[in-house]
Amino acid sequence: MKKTLGYLHDVWLCPDEFGNALPACIAHGPDGDAARALNEPGSEWIWTFWASSYAEAMCVYYEFAGYGKYTSQSSDDILPYPQAWYERQVGHLDCK
Repeated sequence: MKKTLGYLHDVWLCPDEFGNALPACIAHGPDGDAARALNEPGSEWIWTFWASSYAEAMCVYYEFAGYGKYTSQSSDDILPYPQAWYERQVGHLDCK
């Protein structure tokens, strides 16, 4: 398998019951299907980015959303995502 730039994450704006648009970070492709199914009607995709670990994804997401600096809660957060995740995503994207 080819080396990837990272694992794709999507940022969505999801309306709450008061009409506020709240950001959500969801895995792109099949691994994010269950989370996207929970999005409220009117949710919209606004951005996609690459990250190679949960901690990296949260750092990028927190900066984008204006949440300040992300602080990892677990040393496992810095581990690279599993190869199987990349393979599922690449299969979904049909990248060769």
